[in-house]
Amino acid sequence: MRVVGKSEMVKEILENVDDENKTMAFKMVEGQILNYYKSWRSIFNITPMGEGSLVKWTMEFEKQNENIPDPDKYISYMMCLTKNIDAYLLDA
Repeated sequence: MRVVGKSEMVKEILENVDDENKTMAFKMVEGQILNYYKSWRSIFNITPMGEGSLVKWTMEFEKQNENIPDPDKYISYMMCLTKNIDAYLLDA
């Protein structure tokens, strides 16, 4: 994962795949992100819309303490990742 100009290692597991609702859930199990957050879960949902689709990411997390900033840098990474996947699929 490349976050705000630096690389961070993360290890995640695929917790759930719901084909009917077009949803996948991932849980972070290792990496720098867990130095800041006690837990982190990402939920990826696709909703068909016309000739395309809408992608929605939901992040569930618990901060290690109240001094930890909001996860803006990780949210920016997820947005960039989604745009890269979109560009790849449009070229396929």
